[in-house]
Amino acid sequence: MDAGRRQGVELHALIDSNRDWDPREVTAYTRSEAIAVTTYSHIFNVNSHLADARTLIFDDAHAAEGYVADAWSLEIPRTSTIYNDLFDAFGDTIDSHLVTRMTGEGADTSSWPEVRMIPISATASRLNEIDAVLDAGLAARTPPRYRFTMIRESLVSCLFYVSRGKWYIRPMIPPTFQHAPFVDPAQRVYLSATLGEAGELERAFGRSPISRIPSPPAWERTGSGRRFFVFPDLAKFNAATDTVVVTPSLSDELTGLAELEQPSLPKRLAHLAAKRLILTQQNEAARNIANDLAVPAQERFEASDTTVDAFKQAGRGTLLAPNRYDGMDLADDTCRFMIMADVPTASHLQDRFLSSKLRAGDVLAERIRTRVVQGAGRCTRGPQDWAVVVVEGEDLLRYLSDPDNTQSMPVELQAEIEFGLLASASSFSNVVALTRSALAQDEDWRQHGEPSLADGRARATRTPQPLAAELAASAPREVAAWRAAWLGDWEAAGRAAVAVLEGLTAPRARAYRALWAYFASAWFARSASAGNAAAMDRSAELLTTAHRAAPGTVWLREIQPLPASTVVPEPSDESAIDGILSLLGGALRSAATFSTRAQTMLAQLAQDGATPYELGLVELGRFLGADSFKPAGRGQTDAAWLWDEFWLTVEAKSEQTADRLSMDYVRKANTHLTSVAADRAVDEPPVGSVSVIVAHSRLVDPEAVPIAASHLFLTTTDVVLDVGHDVHRAWAAIRTSVVADGGEAARAEVARILWEHRLLPAQVKERLTREPIRGL
Repeated sequence: MDAGRRQGVELHALIDSNRDWDPREVTAYTRSEAIAVTTYSHIFNVNSHLADARTLIFDDAHAAEGYVADAWSLEIPRTSTIYNDLFDAFGDTIDSHLVTRMTGEGADTSSWPEVRMIPISATASRLNEIDAVLDAGLAARTPPRYRFTMIRESLVSCLFYVSRGKWYIRPMIPPTFQHAPFVDPAQRVYLSATLGEAGELERAFGRSPISRIPSPPAWERTGSGRRFFVFPDLAKFNAATDTVVVTPSLSDELTGLAELEQPSLPKRLAHLAAKRLILTQQNEAARNIANDLAVPAQERFEASDTTVDAFKQAGRGTLLAPNRYDGMDLADDTCRFMIMADVPTASHLQDRFLSSKLRAGDVLAERIRTRVVQGAGRCTRGPQDWAVVVVEGEDLLRYLSDPDNTQSMPVELQAEIEFGLLASASSFSNVVALTRSALAQDEDWRQHGEPSLADGRARATRTPQPLAAELAASAPREVAAWRAAWLGDWEAAGRAAVAVLEGLTAPRARAYRALWAYFASAWFARSASAGNAAAMDRSAELLTTAHRAAPGTVWLREIQPLPASTVVPEPSDESAIDGILSLLGGALRSAATFSTRAQTMLAQLAQDGATPYELGLVELGRFLGADSFKPAGRGQTDAAWLWDEFWLTVEAKSEQTADRLSMDYVRKANTHLTSVAADRAVDEPPVGSVSVIVAHSRLVDPEAVPIAASHLFLTTTDVVLDVGHDVHRAWAAIRTSVVADGGEAARAEVARILWEHRLLPAQVKERLTREPIRGL
């Protein structure tokens, strides 16, 4: 607003409730005497009071996906009675075991991060029941009710996602083509410093084509201020220099008595600034950081359209800004210190499904990169501005340590991150001193900090994300497909989805290709149910295509398994079943033997000693039906689990006391699969095999991240122990209902029990590989 007025432009902020707008300002806008400045939600809602605009200018358009999609997105939290009622509405069209895992409180329930997509066919077959539940449960004149109004007529075209925390209902791409306040203006202008290269603008606004005005060549190396990145997790505490003296605060303590304290480095850094920004994904994370910093209640500002201005005017304060990676300009002395935590991978369940279940991290890479770039720039709004950015948490540290993620960022940001990684690997006191120097922009900073950053910027080069060009070309086809699906033109939607999957040819796009093959199959099935008999064969063919594009994964088998007559068994599943039946009829035939070995395994996995823990891992692999062993020789994996066409090696760091995994650990684990292949006298391990490091800490040395192989993942001892308990429960069920020589019926029952307990090889792989050391 102030910037516009300095340029002589009359602006009026029409935000918050339209009932509170000043009629004089509304009249000035209506008579074209002033420009209205508003929020995305005032354009994208069921009853926009700014629907008469002739020109729309979308600022920070790169980050609009969430704001635009919100109008056609409905969240049902677990605390609402509708949460359970929706499961009742779907009835037997969804797996009863899924319902138990999402709604139950027992040991077999799912974890909070897990998210599932409900089959599209289930929504279509139970549409009336679903509509009735939502209609009855959503209170009138509430935001959820208004959003339901936006999607109700095309509810059958929506995707339904569910986790233990909520339901999330929306089309994949928002149907803005039907929204008059968006389509009626004569022109729409999208402003952004980082429009992206993968078609995210088209997906966010549901619009294609969108013409772009290229930035000048010099823009890439034009600075937008200076940031000093600090990574507290890399700093080392030195008792000789970093211990501070704290005077006792209790009145009954002896006068003069003092105690030594190892201070929190983020707290020491935060005390250098009177004004601070905390940027996270979730409210709870922002509040936890504020609590750790001991921020007084009267100095806390929770970001909203009104409180941001109050924070700017305050002499002291901490602004808590969950998921506000854009839209806040904290320039100059407004704020020169920010704490940034969490990798902004998933602002809603659709993103979480794409990243965690589909493993389509490349599809989200551009969106995540944009959020990180924009978030880091909240306090540097011009070439002469400067700020300190403190990076909290191992996830964001690992993300910024990975060249695959940073190489597509602006060169100045690459240089700042690299300088921060190097400078933070020092003592607490040194890091504090350098931070103080950066905040003051003093002589020491100008002589040492600035030249290093300038050198880094000169060396850095920007490289687009690997899939950017292919995803950009795909975006117009995706928009067309979802437009047809929203209109219920299932034949056209299916054909458009086929065009999408045919354009996704890169190996790294395989998971996304499988998703679009599934969409095409589901939409052709809807066309067949509407009377197009030929579409059913096409639907079946495309479902097979989807499964072929998603080998060794679980999500598609959860959503839409192939019919029994056409299913091609996973070799690893068959291998696991063979192994379990062999044990059931042999070494574990005795109930007493089974009980002793299972309890011993669980005890071994619950403690930290290296030798017993490794024995527990080997035993766990046997219970999973794998050829499980610890290879002989130095430098070998601690446990190898081999199934037909899929191997998994485990490097255990249960005894680790270091605060982060070193380069040596990562380098060693990189080679485990090839070592096993050499021992087995084969050229290479099966495609899709993985190696896992199990440790208490999730922190990885930044220098180790770039050398990590793409097949290397990190998990915790708690996750492995959970798998062990599930194995115990599954084996108890198998022993109750399966006879070792029971033929195909026994094999089918073992497969069913393993599936329900998430213990088939592909499911074990999914559970242990949620955190790649390198990549998303």
